[in-house]
Amino acid sequence: MMRNGVDMGAVSARVSAMRADPAEGRETLSAVTSWNGGAHSTTIVRNFAIPADEPAAIGGTDRGASPMELLLTALAACITISIAYSAAEDEVEVYSIDIEIEGDLDIGGFFGIARDLRPGFEEVRVSVWIDADASRENLENLVNRGYRRSSVVDSLEGRVPVRVSLAGEDRESP
Repeated sequence: MMRNGVDMGAVSARVSAMRADPAEGRETLSAVTSWNGGAHSTTIVRNFAIPADEPAAIGGTDRGASPMELLLTALAACITISIAYSAAEDEVEVYSIDIEIEGDLDIGGFFGIARDLRPGFEEVRVSVWIDADASRENLENLVNRGYRRSSVVDSLEGRVPVRVSLAGEDRESP
């Protein structure tokens, strides 16, 4: 059954499979990024090519969103999806979800201007607008659930370990 564009049959089947065998919920996501020169790169995720670049003002060629803009995009998209799924589970009819997101950073941290400047976001603010058949209290609950169940939020706030290593020379280039 489709609800708010979510295939609840597929969701229910996957949830049931995970309850029967928790290993059914484990996945390893992957991507391959290739440098195109300067600040421009292209990442392949499944069948999608995602360009990234920096604005010309800091040496890029502006042929894609910056990595930090892509991070904001991932965060907003994940919260939106989480809200839509929560609403579908609650049988709330949703007509639109719009998110405005902004993050503050000092790019001096990226360029090593001062030791105490972090290269990442100092704060991210998310504003959500929902048009749905629900009370304000129910909409606030959906937003809070969407935030809490977002895997991107969890990854950002949970300080996920990132291990970087130089790969061996025996691999062929993609």
